[in-house]
Amino acid sequence: MEPEKNTIRRIEKIGAISGIVSMLFYFGAAVLPFIPDTVGRLMGFAFPLLWIIGFMGLYSFLKREHHTPTLEIAYLFGIIGAALAVTFIVVQQANFIWHDVAINAAINEESQALTKATFNGANRVQAGMDVAFDIFITISWFLFGINIARKHLFRRLMGWIICLISVGLLTINMITFPTAPAEAGWIDLGPFLGLFILVVYVWFTAISFKNYTEVD
Repeated sequence: MEPEKNTIRRIEKIGAISGIVSMLFYFGAAVLPFIPDTVGRLMGFAFPLLWIIGFMGLYSFLKREHHTPTLEIAYLFGIIGAALAVTFIVVQQANFIWHDVAINAAINEESQALTKATFNGANRVQAGMDVAFDIFITISWFLFGINIARKHLFRRLMGWIICLISVGLLTINMITFPTAPAEAGWIDLGPFLGLFILVVYVWFTAISFKNYTEVD
């Protein structure tokens, strides 16, 4: 195998594995209550970084199949979305820590009430950044879904499901903005999108580790 092709294949394999790990970190940090706070925080910081590597691998694979403008936009928006995710998670966790410290230092109920009010105001900043992340990431995965759905029944099914969930998640976010869907009494489609992204990366990993010159 030529050195350049070998490098591309390695990027795709690393990206496939990184995509799986990123989603496991996402679910671990967001869903599992028994994980220690420090570990969960590190997983939250790490999953968007691994997601960028996952985007690199998936983009490279799909580009070899069919290079489209929608794929370029999907890749760019995905990286921007992942960068926003790191930013809002860092701000969110910093707010939580500072709030706990301030509450513990409050000497009376009035001080605690003021601390809580200050936290609620500051916390809205990261909530708005979370919506910005959702905008970029749902558009990214909608366009990735279109490019995934170009071949075979399983790929078409997987790709169009991702497209539908992405549109649903973005629509609900816009309807409930600036309140989070779950807080507004709507279903949060984020975990469902995450689940199908995990399916994509498991499929992508299986494809990437096949020893064929042309990957189907």
